[in-house]
Amino acid sequence: MQALVAPLRELAEFGEMKDAIRKKLTPVAVTGCVDSQKLHLVYGLAEGRKVKVIVTYSDLKAREMYEEYQFYDHNAYLYPAKDLIFFQADIHGNQLTRERVRTLRRILEGKPLTIITTYAALMTPQVMWDKKEDVIELFQGEELDYHAISRKLVDMGYEKVYQVEKPGQFSIRGGILDVFDLTEENPVRIELWGDEIDSIRSFDLLSQRSIERLESFSIYPASEFVLSDEGIRKGLAKIEKDARYQEKVFRDAHQPEEAQRILTQVRDLKEELEELRSYTNLESYIRYFYEDTLTLPGLLARTGESLVFFLDEPARLKEQGEAVELEFRESMEQRARKGYVLPGQMNVLYSAEQTAAELLRSPVVTLSALEARNGLFKAERRFDLETRSVSSYNNSFESLVRDLQMYKRKKYRVLLLSGSRTR
Repeated sequence: MQALVAPLRELAEFGEMKDAIRKKLTPVAVTGCVDSQKLHLVYGLAEGRKVKVIVTYSDLKAREMYEEYQFYDHNAYLYPAKDLIFFQADIHGNQLTRERVRTLRRILEGKPLTIITTYAALMTPQVMWDKKEDVIELFQGEELDYHAISRKLVDMGYEKVYQVEKPGQFSIRGGILDVFDLTEENPVRIELWGDEIDSIRSFDLLSQRSIERLESFSIYPASEFVLSDEGIRKGLAKIEKDARYQEKVFRDAHQPEEAQRILTQVRDLKEELEELRSYTNLESYIRYFYEDTLTLPGLLARTGESLVFFLDEPARLKEQGEAVELEFRESMEQRARKGYVLPGQMNVLYSAEQTAAELLRSPVVTLSALEARNGLFKAERRFDLETRSVSSYNNSFESLVRDLQMYKRKKYRVLLLSGSRTR
C-alpha cells in the first residue's frame, strides 16, 4: 500500500499537514478535495496512527465511505448512529447493534482500527465495558459453573434459547454450552466433562458440524449495556421515583390520562428488564443506570491510543448536529407533555457544541470540496489543494482495457502483413 502514499509524499502540503497533526497544531482545514480523493488523503495522513475516525454527515454516506475505505484498510469498522427519537423502532433487528458492538470490542482489545461514523453518532452517550468484569474468558481444562455463566450471559444481553439460531443467543443442553457471540461469524460449542471444559469448537449453524478446535474463547457482550441485578434495581428505583413525581404533577394539573400513561410506561419497562432482560428500549433511560457517560470522542481519548479525527464537510456536519439536536428536543418536549417520557430521558443527547469541544482534545483534520464558513470550529492551519477528477473511459475501466488489447492485436496483424518482426 506504500505505492498509494508515494504520490502524496511528492506534495509539499502533505508533509506540512502531517507535521501539523504530529505537533497537534490542529484543526487542520484541507479544501479542494473531491469525494474520490478524500479517503486517499485520509489514508496517507493517518499513517502511523493506531485509531482513526472518519466522521461524515449521513448514515448513507458513512456506509458508502466504509465500503470504499476497506480497499485501503481492512481494519475499517462502521459505527451507525442510534435513533434516540424512535428508539422503539427496530426494523434492522440487531444488525446496527452488532456493528456498534463490533467496534466497541475492537476498542476494548486495543487493536488498530478505523471507525467510520456520523456526527449524530458522536452526540449519543456511550459507556465502555470493563474487560475484567464484562468479558467471559474460557480456557480448555478449566472448571465452569453452568449457573454462574448462564446468569452472566443474561446480564451481558444474551438470550437463552433451546437451540441457538442467530447471534446474541446461548443454550445449555446436558453437558454442552452453545454461544453465538454477537461479534463472531459462527457460534461456539463448549463441551464439559463433569465441571471441566473438555473442548471448545466453533461450528456451522446449519449443519452443526465443527469448523475449528480452539484452546480458548472470549465472549463479548451482546449489548452496549451490561447490567447486573443490582444495577437494574438501582436504575429502576430512580425511574420509579421520577415516575411518581411526574404522576403527581399530572394529577394536580387534572391530567389523569397522562398520569396513567407514565405509570404504564414504567411498568412495561420494569417487566422487560426484570423478567425478560430485554435492553431494547433502554437507550433513552441510560442516565438512570449510568452516572457517568461519554461521547465517542471522549471514550476514545480515554484509551490513550494515538488518535486522529477526519471530518468530512464540517459545514454539513454542523447542520446535521444542530438538526438532530433540534428534532430531539422538540420531540422530547412534546412527549413529556403527553406523559410518554420522564425528565431524565430529555437530557440524553449531547449538544453539537459539547461534541465539538470533545473533538478538539485530539488532532482534527477537516476535508471539504470548497472553503465554507460557519463550520464547527476555527482552523489553526489551512491548505488548499488543486485537484481534478479523471473521467472514466466510457464509464468503464474494463472497456478501456478491452480497447487497448484490441488495438494491440490490430497493430500486431498490420506488422505481420508488412513483414516486420517487431511486436
